[in-house]
Amino acid sequence: MNKHIQECRRVCQAAGLSVLEIKHGKKHLKIVCSQGTITCGCTPSDWRWFRNLRSIARRMAENDIN
Repeated sequence: MNKHIQECRRVCQAAGLSVLEIKHGKKHLKIVCSQGTITCGCTPSDWRWFRNLRSIARRMAENDIN
């Protein structure tokens, strides 16, 4: 799971978000940024998590600039 958390942090930072904290629940991660909070699935069967996270992070960063 540590690799999953590192990838989440890397995706958010690449989009221009500043990650403050990552909270781990049973089935989801909460990525707390200064711009807001992103909820990301982290179950082994969720194969779309990377694309969804990248999309949400990019939209959140764009809204922060505008």
